[in-house]
Amino acid sequence: MSGTDGHRNEVLSADFHPGDEAIIASCGMDSSIRVWSLRECWHVVDQSGSWTDLPSKFPTKLLQYPLYVVCDVHTNYIDCLRWYGDFILTKSVDNEVILWRWCHKPATEPGSTHPADGTLDILQRYPVPECGFWFIKFDLDLTANIMAIGNCVGKVYVYDLQSSPPILLSTLSRKDCKTQIRQTAVSHDGRIIMSCDDDGWLWRWDLVTTHD
Repeated sequence: MSGTDGHRNEVLSADFHPGDEAIIASCGMDSSIRVWSLRECWHVVDQSGSWTDLPSKFPTKLLQYPLYVVCDVHTNYIDCLRWYGDFILTKSVDNEVILWRWCHKPATEPGSTHPADGTLDILQRYPVPECGFWFIKFDLDLTANIMAIGNCVGKVYVYDLQSSPPILLSTLSRKDCKTQIRQTAVSHDGRIIMSCDDDGWLWRWDLVTTHD
């Protein structure tokens, strides 16, 4: 996935559509989000699983044209991206995570290789104070009920993704964690949140209910 309409700088994050493994969204240092379809080359993907010849002989497929390109969500690096159903969550250095959708229009000409035109709708913004540095990754649980994201001073914000306006469920912190939280990971059931910081520490947070 590169070439004529590919990314113009480093790719920092990518994610498969939860309902269609042939659809991938990517983002990076060129401030763009690109959505790609693997359908036209899915036979090559299948072939890769049973390939027994030399890797150098594999018929690699080059995709140069994404389904659509979005450059209006952020004005700086986009360092994390996740699908949320058919919507997309993205983060830059703006102290927030943005939930948006791209309403694309069919290509005007059959067989057109150029990305589709359309409109951008911002659906929701999730504030993340003191999160103005790049390369801070957020994560969702398997059913996309919650999102966890760290900031530059060691705090982890946990948001309810099923509510509108946004509801901050919890702010996780420890007095001995004061550096940037680079990445979070949420267990499939949302009961465990892991985070890692610039000091090399891994932090684990467990949901405790009245029945535990």
